[in-house]
Amino acid sequence: MIPTPPHLQATAAERDLGDCLRRYRRRPGAIGTFFAFAPLAGALALGLREGDMTGALAVVLFVWPPLFLWWCVSTRRRLDGGLYVFDGGFADVHGRKVLFAITWREVRSVKYRTYSLWAGMIPVLYATQCVIELRDFHKIELNSSYRTLARLAEDLHVRAG
Repeated sequence: MIPTPPHLQATAAERDLGDCLRRYRRRPGAIGTFFAFAPLAGALALGLREGDMTGALAVVLFVWPPLFLWWCVSTRRRLDGGLYVFDGGFADVHGRKVLFAITWREVRSVKYRTYSLWAGMIPVLYATQCVIELRDFHKIELNSSYRTLARLAEDLHVRAG
């Protein structure tokens, strides 16, 4: 049994999901990481170009700390959450917020898709996606922000039956 956070335990008990069997973690966001550390590279380039590190120091002292703190908080929220698979269903958690808690009876189908975009003979884009169709005709789309999306999709497909 996997330990679950208290706010998820309450939701799982309310929705009668049962015991937690597995947790799938998320990755840190690549775009947010880029923008969190881009000011440092910009400050270095500015300092080298101008020959005076005063502007670079100003960027590092006043522009970068708020961006870095925002990145730390959002990444922590992202990594604390994940998708929890229970006996009776699954739940997606982002930080302390439960985005959804679904029972297996509500799931109609689970599909794993891969997309690739080619420019001639060169692959430009490769993306994976897990689409969960519910009985009320809503769809839940999980992207490749989960570390093992293929295993996650297979686990959901097997349990949803």
